[in-house]
Amino acid sequence: MNWRAILLENIGFKLAAFVVVAMLWVSVTADERQAQPVPTALSVEVTDTTWILVESPGDVSTTFQGRNRELLGLLMERPVVSLQVDSVTGEQMRVALPVDRVEYNRDLGVVPSFISPPAVDLRFERRRSIRLPVVADVETVPAPGFTVVQPLTVEPESVTVRGPASWIEGLTRVSTRSIRLEDLSTTVMRDVPLELPASVPGVEADPSAVLVTVSLDSLVVRELRVPVRVTGAAGEFARVRPDSATVTLRGAALVVEERAASLEAVDVVVPNRPERAYQVTLRLEAVEGPVGVTVEPATATVEPRT
Repeated sequence: MNWRAILLENIGFKLAAFVVVAMLWVSVTADERQAQPVPTALSVEVTDTTWILVESPGDVSTTFQGRNRELLGLLMERPVVSLQVDSVTGEQMRVALPVDRVEYNRDLGVVPSFISPPAVDLRFERRRSIRLPVVADVETVPAPGFTVVQPLTVEPESVTVRGPASWIEGLTRVSTRSIRLEDLSTTVMRDVPLELPASVPGVEADPSAVLVTVSLDSLVVRELRVPVRVTGAAGEFARVRPDSATVTLRGAALVVEERAASLEAVDVVVPNRPERAYQVTLRLEAVEGPVGVTVEPATATVEPRT
């Protein structure tokens, strides 16, 4: 016997008959009254500002009574149990769920009879606040011929962060959201929100955003011929060759000009009286800001003065 052929024979009529039967069943049972458990969201508002709710059940179940067609309407609009906790008595609290706190579409004609479970366990943590420095998480890409003058400025430099005590204790700073600024040729000022974890309940910052300023300057190259100067406790007993060097400064125009104006010589420190000639590396003190420094020649020879 070919069951497949039998099932597919007159398939259109069979499907139509099934639909008719289903509609008749719905029509017959629509006015029957019954009890039906319905998934219900739990919403908890804590007005006690010294505590933060860190753990609670997301859902409970409310049993409604009504006709089948009315109960079906609850599937379109999910009921909610709303609780308000005005005074927290400790880190753990058991709170009853009264039926009269169920919010639902009362036009449906259904009635909530009980909630399961009848009470829920809530966990709280003390709210703590701390003042923390702000770090700008900003990637900058200057246009050709320009450079970013570091560091970026942040206003205000620190903010007040509030949250659960266990989370606050591990913080040393707070960062902005990560942003990227490209093709920069002028100073940019941007309000950037702070990066706060969505997974930690009750976290907030005041203010919630900071003003980040990215300063730019044109790139320049400046060469200077300066003397090589002998210093140190035994400087009078030594001489250096060559007696001058070329210093090249590359970087932000303002910083380069300031450094060039203050540059008098390349110093070679001689702490002890030399007995024979030796070589030293010519260096300048580190320059603050976006400036590169090279000295040519890179070395010099220290000799006893005769």
